[in-house]
Amino acid sequence: MRVAAFIAAAALAAAQTPAPLRVYQDARNRFQFAYPAEFGTPSEGTDNGFGDRVAAIRFSEFSAGVHAGRIILGGEAVLTKGPPQIDLQAAGGLYDEITLQVFPAPAASVLRSALPRLTGANLCQALARGQHLDPADSRLGSLTPAQRNGIPQADRLGNASPQVLTCERAGETVTFAKSSGVRYVYGAIRFLEGSYSSFQLIRGGADAPTPSLLRQIEDVVNSWLETR
Repeated sequence: MRVAAFIAAAALAAAQTPAPLRVYQDARNRFQFAYPAEFGTPSEGTDNGFGDRVAAIRFSEFSAGVHAGRIILGGEAVLTKGPPQIDLQAAGGLYDEITLQVFPAPAASVLRSALPRLTGANLCQALARGQHLDPADSRLGSLTPAQRNGIPQADRLGNASPQVLTCERAGETVTFAKSSGVRYVYGAIRFLEGSYSSFQLIRGGADAPTPSLLRQIEDVVNSWLETR
C-alpha cells in the first residue's frame, strides 16, 4: 500500500510540475511568446511573412511530421493581420489562407470580403458549419461561373463532416477540438486588436487531443506579447 501510495503521489506531483518553458523572441522585435521546451527548436514556418501571415513558426518536435510514431499536421504558431483565417482548414478551406490560394488573387480577395469576419464570439459556430458562403451571394458577381462552382468544394476541404468536440472561449481566446471525418483538428486562436488580427496554434492528426495538450496550446497562445 505504501509503494502504491508513493507512486500515486509521485505521478500527481509530476502532473502538477509545470513543463520547462522557453521564450521565442521575434527577430524583428515585433512580438514574443513562451512555449514548452519539449516543442523543440523553432524555425521558419509555412508561408512565413507571405500575404496576411505576418509570421509562422514551426517547432521541430511538435509541428508537422512524425512524432512518437504518429503523423502530425500543422502545429505552427501563426500571427496574422487582416480578417482572421485559420490553419488546417479548421473552419473549411475558405477560411484557410493557404487553401484559398487555389483561387486567383482577385477572386480570393472577393471571397474574403464576402465571408463573415471570424471573432471570438462566432468562431465556435463557424467551426461547426460545413458551409460558410453561398455561391449565389450577390457580392460574388465578379467571379466566373467556374470560380463560383468551386466555392462549395473549397469550403468543404478538410471540413466535410464537422463535429465540434469542445469549443471554449475565455476572453478573446477560443480553444477547440473537432473531428472532420478523417482527422482531428484542434488548437487555440487569440483574436487581437490593432496591427494584428490573431495569434494561433492549430494542430491535427489521427488522435483527439488530451485536455492537458489543449491547455498547453492555449497557454502558448495566451502568452503572446507585442513588443513593438
